[in-house]
Amino acid sequence: MERKLNEFFKEIDGKDRIIGKEKKLNYSVMVLFCKIEDEINILFEKRAMNIAQGGEVSFPGGKIEKEDKNCIETALRETFEEVGIKKERITEVVHYGKLLIPTGQLIDVQFGVVENFCYEELKLNPDEVEKIFLVPLKFFLETEPRIEKVMVENRPKYLKGNEEKNFPVEELGIPHRYEKPWGREREIYFYNYAGEVIWGITGEIIYSVAKDMKKNV
Repeated sequence: MERKLNEFFKEIDGKDRIIGKEKKLNYSVMVLFCKIEDEINILFEKRAMNIAQGGEVSFPGGKIEKEDKNCIETALRETFEEVGIKKERITEVVHYGKLLIPTGQLIDVQFGVVENFCYEELKLNPDEVEKIFLVPLKFFLETEPRIEKVMVENRPKYLKGNEEKNFPVEELGIPHRYEKPWGREREIYFYNYAGEVIWGITGEIIYSVAKDMKKNV
């Protein structure tokens, strides 16, 4: 058994593991660095009103499907389906990182470059995208976001069908403080550019990107 345990430790050591990933909603997005002459811009899309988070700003992307080889393939596929940019047009594709948010979504973030970008090459899917817009990268490098906070709570009541259930604190033998809501605060980042509000998951990703670029570039 000790030998098996040592083999197990060697097998798992150093791997980028998200515990409970199979229970999360797994998505992949593409941050596109679009070059127009000497300026680098970030591409954003405004979601169609009839879908989840309608009217909000996001990056191209979507749910990771079983048919996708990896998260990069998901982001490339979704980018083409949503805005019509073919994967052959996207170069220098790299995986940036993962964002886990309290609502149970795990977001894989990719980077890609579009050389000599032009609006004419776009073909928006009206079922998913209302419009796209570009924001100069230097805006995020020079602009600090507005930061607000919300409370993320665990509530010890839930609905099972039409029946309200209580978290069985007494039965589980855990402290009575868990009979009341508990949680912690979370920072939300807001950027306002030309009347468009970039926030939520998108704001958190671009805030991280800008912070890392200012440290390393």
